Amino acid sequence: MRRALIPVALVTLTIVGLQLAVFSALRFDGVVVMLVWLWPFAIGLTGVTSLAVWGALLSGLFFDTHSASPFGLTIVVAVTLAYIASRLGREGVGDLDSAAWWVTPVLAGVAGLLAPAFYVALGYGELNFGLWRGSLLASMEVNAVAFFLLARPSARLARALARIDGRSRG
Repeated sequence: MRRALIPVALVTLTIVGLQLAVFSALRFDGVVVMLVWLWPFAIGLTGVTSLAVWGALLSGLFFDTHSASPFGLTIVVAVTLAYIASRLGREGVGDLDSAAWWVTPVLAGVAGLLAPAFYVALGYGELNFGLWRGSLLASMEVNAVAFFLLARPSARLARALARIDGRSRG
């Protein structure tokens, strides 16, 4: 994991920068596509849990420090997605080479569908009722479609970075 840590950190910071500079302003049906949740999920599918959680912590931390969202919510969602994906990755589910081509995008689509609902539920737990701006259903749908479309390229990049250490399973 040590050799892959620096490249994953650099790519994660680049993705957070793209999220803040481009994707936060680019809205589909009034919804922001959350690349900062997709990337940790993609790293998780490699099966390297420590690398996935590290990428999720970094992604959530830098996004939360630069956005108006309550601090820590993005971190919790990203770490949860990364951990769940890493469990799937360790079992070979979502493997880009041996699984059907649609498995990784479907898994990512499900993650994109559930992540906004989890984020809003966590906000309610913090007594922050302002997170639900507009339609939660639209946010879930847009992120599910975006995650579905971007899953394979993200997973291929994550797998290439994880292979620096030779420990990737996905």
